[in-house]
Amino acid sequence: MLAVIFCLVGVAALLAVAEYLGKHKILKGENQRKFVHISVGTFVAFWPWLISWEAIQFIGLAMLLVVLLSRHQNPHLWRFNKISKRDSYGDIFFALAIIASALLTDVKIFFALAILNLALADGVAAIIGQNFGKHWRYKIYHHTKTVIGTMVFWLVSIYIMGTGLLFAHDLIGFNGYVLLVVVLPPVLTLLENISIMGLDDLLIPVVVIVALRSAQLG
Repeated sequence: MLAVIFCLVGVAALLAVAEYLGKHKILKGENQRKFVHISVGTFVAFWPWLISWEAIQFIGLAMLLVVLLSRHQNPHLWRFNKISKRDSYGDIFFALAIIASALLTDVKIFFALAILNLALADGVAAIIGQNFGKHWRYKIYHHTKTVIGTMVFWLVSIYIMGTGLLFAHDLIGFNGYVLLVVVLPPVLTLLENISIMGLDDLLIPVVVIVALRSAQLG
């Protein structure tokens, strides 16, 4: 029970920090939204070592309900909900991703890799692209993307998979390791590019877990 409380308090604390940074204009716009995305997502990735799968599913459901109520009752309850100029349901899909990931696997490292690809690869790519990719842009479904952001996503995903899978050596063979590190990052990068309205927040972790389970040694 204490571990569950710690996880809940941890998420609340990170949201409070984001509010403080936004209020004092230390972070603003997309940078503030992605701070929440990266910090909360990275924290969530390590929950399997702290709490049970059922608890993760329960907290994910609680987060989903809070997000839905916030959107319905007071869409500007959190400052970072109103800073994005695009229509996105990423906050809803993020909560769904936690629930789905905890349902799809009972392997801790698989869950961590799935959520870290969502939190770090997607989050860092958005920040770098937003701040340094203004001169090389392209559009998919009327959504603006940056070349540097796309490449950062790819590279961060390679690092996550290449490093994280070393801790799954008893589950993934060498051939599977190479295949996952080489093939999965560009697939996830493509998904991030073509997904609309924040759907990548759900698709990325689900695809990671499906790929890891497919490569798992029998």
